[in-house]
Amino acid sequence: MLVLVGPSASGKTEAAKQLIDKYKMRKLVTYTSRSKRPNEIEGVDYHFLTKEEFEKRIKEDFFLEYVDYNGNYYGTSKEGLDEDKVVILEPTGLKHYLLKAKDKIKICYLKCPIEIREERMKNRGDDELSIEKRLASDDKIFTPEIEKLADWVIDGYGKTIEALGDEIYLLYKDKVNNRWMSFTIV
Repeated sequence: MLVLVGPSASGKTEAAKQLIDKYKMRKLVTYTSRSKRPNEIEGVDYHFLTKEEFEKRIKEDFFLEYVDYNGNYYGTSKEGLDEDKVVILEPTGLKHYLLKAKDKIKICYLKCPIEIREERMKNRGDDELSIEKRLASDDKIFTPEIEKLADWVIDGYGKTIEALGDEIYLLYKDKVNNRWMSFTIV
């Protein structure tokens, strides 16, 4: 499975859409307790739960991993890890995946300058206070240590979404094919 990780508005969601549309990867639809944004669709972008519903599923041991990020829960169900799927995670979720499913994932870290990320958040309609909080939070959790966990680090600034998606897919497929070949040769 391909994991995309990076700070808010670094291009993860748009890159994932490109991978799905052009390369027919499937999105691992995760769960969240945050409110739907305009144009988001239940079961496509996320499975949207209330905070209470999310906490109930935590108690039922439903999630492979979950995290409280910026006051909202995000999590992945135990079912659904698959080779041609893509998922977007934040650092805590990534660390859980590495502990529980390291041999099943390849990680791409997306970088982008803070000024560009701030502008993207404004353009998608995020409010000023939310933008300020997310940027401050991202500064604390997206450390050089997180970049070191990635199989690849890509700076998406100045690249089209198509070029970014192409680069990520080619790196991923090369890694998957080499892993598969090394298993068959032995």
